[in-house]
Amino acid sequence: MEGEITVRGIVLTDSKYGEYDKRLVILTSDLGQITVFANGARRQNSRFTAASQPFTMGTFKVRAGHGSTYTLTGVEIENSFLELSQDMEGMCYASYFSELMEFFTHDGVRASSELNLLYLTFKALLQNQMDRVLIRAAFELKLLDIEGMGLQVGKCVKTGATENLHHIDYGFGGLISDTVLPIAKHPVYVSDGAIYILQVIMSSTL
Repeated sequence: MEGEITVRGIVLTDSKYGEYDKRLVILTSDLGQITVFANGARRQNSRFTAASQPFTMGTFKVRAGHGSTYTLTGVEIENSFLELSQDMEGMCYASYFSELMEFFTHDGVRASSELNLLYLTFKALLQNQMDRVLIRAAFELKLLDIEGMGLQVGKCVKTGATENLHHIDYGFGGLISDTVLPIAKHPVYVSDGAIYILQVIMSSTL
């Protein structure tokens, strides 16, 4: 089909549009966050019904429409993450992660790292092998790091010291040594265990 392109992504949100259609916000690797209209997705037995649900990951065929919007013409679902919609707590976490992604990503700006992070986070929620509070913290830290706002947790951000690190100052952007405390504006005490976890999270690949 002329003007048709294929993108890989995850549906962040869906909303009703018109009598039978849906408006989707999809996070894609190549095009960033895009708005896609799924015509007839709310009709019974529509081929787009399953693909137009939040958290669905797949390969979407779209055609450019008015402005910066697209129309859905085909889809191959890779993972629906249906279990998240059947678990109230899991759905709340997944919705929160999707909302953050919608805030940080933009139309036309590649988001391959963001898409990968969201996919792996959804998988972690379903595996249920890690406390979800820790999953949330890891997601937030890695997302901020991807967006260039990550915390420096390997050494003191002011002196470069690697010892006597017991506080984080968000104004300074990371850990500070005890010698910096007198000039710190908003120091927050962090235990050795928490610092270790922070260092593992920030140094690990996705």
